[in-house]
Formats: sequence, C-alpha cells, structure tokens
Amino acid sequence: MTSAPPDLSRRMVTPWLPLGLAMAGGALMAADIEPVLRTIGFLAAATGAVLLALGMRRHRDTMARLLAAIPLPEKGDELIRALPRAWQELERDNLRLRTEVEAEDQVRRHILANLRTGVVLLGMDHQIRLFNPAARSILGTSSHLGEGESLVSAFREPESLRNLQEAYGGAFMEWTLKRNPRTIRLRAVPFPAPDAEGGSWVLVTLDDVTHHEALETTRQKFISNASHELKTPVAGIRVALENLVDGGMVKPEGEPGLKSIERSLERMIMLLDDISELSRIETGALRLEPRPLILGEFLEEFLESVMPVARKRNVRVVPDPEPGTEGLTFRADPMRLGQLLENLVSNAVKFGPPDSEVRVAVRRQGDVLAWSVTDQGPGIGGQDLPRIFERFFRAPATRGVPGTGLGLSIVKHLALLMGGEVEVRSEPGHGATFTFLLPSAERKT
Repeated sequence: MTSAPPDLSRRMVTPWLPLGLAMAGGALMAADIEPVLRTIGFLAAATGAVLLALGMRRHRDTMARLLAAIPLPEKGDELIRALPRAWQELERDNLRLRTEVEAEDQVRRHILANLRTGVVLLGMDHQIRLFNPAARSILGTSSHLGEGESLVSAFREPESLRNLQEAYGGAFMEWTLKRNPRTIRLRAVPFPAPDAEGGSWVLVTLDDVTHHEALETTRQKFISNASHELKTPVAGIRVALENLVDGGMVKPEGEPGLKSIERSLERMIMLLDDISELSRIETGALRLEPRPLILGEFLEEFLESVMPVARKRNVRVVPDPEPGTEGLTFRADPMRLGQLLENLVSNAVKFGPPDSEVRVAVRRQGDVLAWSVTDQGPGIGGQDLPRIFERFFRAPATRGVPGTGLGLSIVKHLALLMGGEVEVRSEPGHGATFTFLLPSAERKT
C-alpha cells in the first residue's frame, strides 16, 4: 500500500511552542526573582530561539521546494504576491473543466443509452469496458454483459472469437451472426489503447438486420418469380411477331411500327435475362464450376467471342497480357469469368466512340490476377463513381445508349461470387478502366 504524499502545508504553520518558550524565558529573566528561576528562564529563552531558528530553516526549505515546482524563470516578490490570485483563477478553471467534463460524460451516456445500434467496448485485456442497453437487447439474455466480464461471455461463437482476435491484431472486421430469431451484423474497429503503450482496444457495433434480411429475401423472390413468369408471355409475343414478319401479313406502311415493336421486345428480353441472372447470383442458385485454365488460351478464346460486337462499331479490342503470363495456369469458372469480362468489354465498346480502342490487360500481382478493361469513352463523373455498380443506375451521359443498367451490377456480384473484387478508375473525358482482381492464381506453366 502506497503512502500518502507529504503535506507541505503542515510545515508552514506558526511556531507557537518556540515563541511561547522564548517569551516565557524572557519574562523570567526580566523578573526580580531567584537566580535559579532566572537560569531556567535563560534556558527556556535559548531553547525557544534554537527551535525558532530550526523552524525558519524548515520554512526556507519548504519555500524553496514550492518555488522549484513553479515552471517560471522569474520567482521574485512579484510572483509571491501574484500566487494567491493565480491560485484562485486555477481553482475556477478546474471547476469549469470539471463541470464541462461531467456534462460531456452525461451527453455521452445519454447518446449510448438511446442508440439503436449496440456498442460494446473491449479493453486491451479482452474484458468489457463499456456497453449500452441496445447491445444487451440485441445479443439477448444468453450473453452475459457486464463491465469487467471477459469478451467470451458476450461473443461465444468461434467465428466471432476469430474475428475479434483479428481485430486485436489491427484489422477492421465485419461479419454476420445468427442467433435465433435474430440476424446480427457486427463490426469490430480496433484503435490504440488510451492508457498503455502498444496494444489495442476494440469497439464492436451490433445491428439487428433481421427485418432487412427478410425484406431482401422477399425482394429477391419477387424479382425471381416475376422475371420467370414474364418470360412466357414475352416468348409468345416474340413467336407472334416472327409469324407476322414471315407470313408477310404486314402492309409496308406498318413495317416501321413492327420494327419498333421488335426493338422494344429485344430490350425487354435482354432486361428479363439480366434480372434473372442477377437473381440467380443473389439467391445463391448460381454455382461456380472452377477448373484449371491457361491464361493465353482463355484470353484468345474470349477475344474471339467479343470481336463480332466490336466490329459492329469498328472498335479494336487489343489484348495486353503481361509478358511471360501466357502459360500461367489459374483456376476459375470459364463461363462466369468470360461473362464478367464480356460485360465489361461490351460496355467499353458501347460507350466508346467508333474507331476507338479497348485494351484488355492482364497483370500478375502475387497470387492475384488483375484483369483490366480500358476504353476511350466519355469517362465517368466523380459524383457517379460511387453508384456505378448499383442496380439500374445509369450515368446521365449514357442514358441515350440502349441498356438495362444491370450489366455492372452483375459484374460486381460475379466478382464477389468468385472471391474477388472489381474496381473502377475514371475521369470525365479520359475514358474508364475497370479492374477485376481474381485471387488464387497458380504460378504454373
């Protein structure tokens, strides 16, 4: 147990005992009394004088220590006179700061108490430092939340424990947790420990996404069923249209209207195909069939498949594989990888000017293959880049070009399905580059 620091104020009290001895001794010496009593008075006065001298020495030492603790170069009489006023101002500042801190603490507690998002703060020792009522409600009664409790009492699932361990290592983690009847989305954010050198604390946020998940499932089922049901009448319209054309039952003045119906029908078929494909990806109905592929052979076959589309607009599709990668073997589903790249190349051809060039590059980055498609089109504005992969989104500059607005959304979902990601770089007037990062490239020839 540590001892309390010395109270220097006790060393600055008035020396009443030495003063009393000196005054009593002086009085005895001045009185007309027996020599023995006068001698006692002399000894008392001498003792008082010695004690006064020692007290003054202690006072000087104490004052020296106090002045040494003041971080100012000038420590003369002016400073001594200003100290009381400065001390009062310091007391007022301390009171003001204490009031502000208490008010801020009350605001923080009020915010935490009323947040719908659950918050759990984990210390460097893997113990719970803070939590709010929403966290207790979302995690349920099976989790024992309490300050000083181990994180295992709140997050017992192996996946959660692994992700929290990664977060303590400095990684931002996000995952979904099933706790019937709830579905919970968790995010773990690491930050440096405030009271120690090295190490991390982890802030865990929890959101109950059960309702959103149910709505998303309903949306996906509706889109899947609607696209499936619409294909039958659309197919009937197509057959009837072909019969009209082949049977010559349309007068010459009606042919422009018939062509307009045919174009609209083709756009509807393309839209239904894209919706159906996106629905299959989102619902997990689409299964990948990866197999070993040789980069050079796959790239050659892919370019042959997209050349007819490019020739219609007199656009050159130029392969640009990294030297030495033609014999590289990698694993992927050739149909889905071709579909992803075809959507990117078709967009590049569609939005690029005639007689332009589309470059298909492949670069090896460790165990990742980076497939890039670069066009010479109008580019994408900075305000549109964050939304470019949304369903049905089309930038204002491209709305005059036929399309469904689902091609890039399909690209994004296919990329995620293959364990990769897709990126875009663009500046208005300088074209765009879409890059698909495909993991698990094998360094074999």
